[in-house]
Amino acid sequence: MPRRSEFQATDGQAISFWRWPQSQSRPMLHWAHATGFHGRLYQPLLDDIQAECNVLAWDMRGHGFSANAAEASTFRGWETYYQDLTTLLDHLDTPIWLAGHSIGGTASIMAAARRPEKVLGLILAEPVIMDRKQGLEMWLVKRLRRSQRLALAAGAARRRAVFESHEAAVNHYRGRGIFKTWPDTWLEAYVRFAFMDHEDHIRLACSPEWESTTFAQTEHNPWPGIRQLRCPVVALSGDRGSTFSLAARERLQTLLPSADVKVIEDTTHFLPMEKSDTVRAAIHRLVSQK
Repeated sequence: MPRRSEFQATDGQAISFWRWPQSQSRPMLHWAHATGFHGRLYQPLLDDIQAECNVLAWDMRGHGFSANAAEASTFRGWETYYQDLTTLLDHLDTPIWLAGHSIGGTASIMAAARRPEKVLGLILAEPVIMDRKQGLEMWLVKRLRRSQRLALAAGAARRRAVFESHEAAVNHYRGRGIFKTWPDTWLEAYVRFAFMDHEDHIRLACSPEWESTTFAQTEHNPWPGIRQLRCPVVALSGDRGSTFSLAARERLQTLLPSADVKVIEDTTHFLPMEKSDTVRAAIHRLVSQK
């Protein structure tokens, strides 16, 4: 099992991250999770790559063991997450590989743009990278203060937060909604670590309100950060329901001609759960280059 550590964000909040067993002979890799999830959800993947990497995985502010850092008065949308990940890089002594899923991929891009000397390369699984049309639409929704009405934000606000037991939560989720394509090992990892014990029930560590707010503040323009990237990049997209559209993929490839951009067949936004072997192989190929 990984061990928990903490670093202090710029506003003084404590952000938790997890360390798998470390060795001086291995490169370091940080995994950043998706909205509403947590670092240890990805153990089915990260346990398998720890033999070649010193693995770290944070619990993003407001998630998992960083739930208490969800401070609405200092939240500046995804910029807050970018600052937190940049602070984690400053906390580390050596350059590191950054990998992530969904918002975790986007945050990794922005941190790499701000601390290029600290980042060896990026492995992005279904990053949230909007094309021009999508970005303009999202910007307009934010300007009109209607982003809480977006389907993802509204759905997260209604999410069930309490169950009587972990078993009840697994039975509730299995085969439903986003979990339809998840193997049981991934579903069980999510439930095991996403909930905190209370007196006679379990409760989501990432509150529906915080998850909804994060979705409502979805990044509409990551392109300034992408233009600043100078490290190797691997970007994997699902072929259905992707947050990384064809237009966005083409634009990224134009801006970063050396980037390895691939569409993975028979996958959705939850590509790491559906094709973890593919993600593992992508990490291995990139990390073994140096």
